[in-house]
Amino acid sequence: AVFILEAGALWESMTVQWQRFAKGTLVAPVHSPFSAGGGASAACASIAGQARYLVAEGFNAVFVCGTNGESFSCSLAERKAMLEMWMSTEEVRAKKLRVLAHVSCLAPPETVELARHAAALGVDAVSYMVPCFFKPVGDAAVAKMLADFALAVPTTPVLFYHFPDMTGVACSMERVLVAAREAAPNVVGAKFTHNDLADMQASIRAGFDVLIGSGDELLLPSLVLGTAGGFSVPGMMGGNRAILGIFEAYERGDLAAAAEYQDTARQMLGLLKRHPAGFVGAGKALAERAMGGAAPLGPPRPPISALSDAAELERLAAEMGRLIEKAR
Repeated sequence: AVFILEAGALWESMTVQWQRFAKGTLVAPVHSPFSAGGGASAACASIAGQARYLVAEGFNAVFVCGTNGESFSCSLAERKAMLEMWMSTEEVRAKKLRVLAHVSCLAPPETVELARHAAALGVDAVSYMVPCFFKPVGDAAVAKMLADFALAVPTTPVLFYHFPDMTGVACSMERVLVAAREAAPNVVGAKFTHNDLADMQASIRAGFDVLIGSGDELLLPSLVLGTAGGFSVPGMMGGNRAILGIFEAYERGDLAAAAEYQDTARQMLGLLKRHPAGFVGAGKALAERAMGGAAPLGPPRPPISALSDAAELERLAAEMGRLIEKAR
């Protein structure tokens, strides 16, 4: 259903239209494609292949230039070019994929520049993460930064990107969202990448649309607490049956089966996290392999390590394959 958040006296001539996430929302935190020489623009053509593959695997939304997409390692021009390519894909134009654009930079003016560019392209929402070098301290400071950002794109839905393990900013997401919405009614929800599920539930009960960022570990309890869906990393490399199995088993009331699928998805992500290349470097290599040449992704940028050894890639793929088979 579509609901309209009235903007109040300050924005009395404006409204924000936001189509709430449907149950079963599965978001791909997509990798940013780089050429062998490290450039992004020349590699953007592979995004069309990514879009086709993700829809076939059951994804219905993409998160562009997030953590997995190495956002802070890309230039403004590269981030704009990649988003433009995503918006031009057949799958996005046909409404098979919703586009959530992460636009945060360390420099607030650059964040606003990317947000306004995304808004002009017609993305479904922009996502904002607080700066992680000079950091806001306390809920009120975080809420003010979020509201100030949202007011720069007042008719575009804004999702708070809550990822304290990466930003180093601890806060109550519920209190931040409630305070920010009072000043900026286009703050509609969040990507919640944390394990404080009480805070997530409180935010949902306060009327916000919240997706669990760590869906491979916490989708099942998050569904119980009211979220519509979440994100999956292994799902982008052939492991979609585990994450889709959680949704399906939960919907039919089979919590034991849903828990088994959740455990398999957790093991898949753990396999990537434990690898020396990390979940981004190892995951990018496996995702490229899973797409079979349809969407070359290239290596990650330093300081992220690349998984460039062919034998090691095949060993890791075999381990992932065993977990994929377990989920079938």
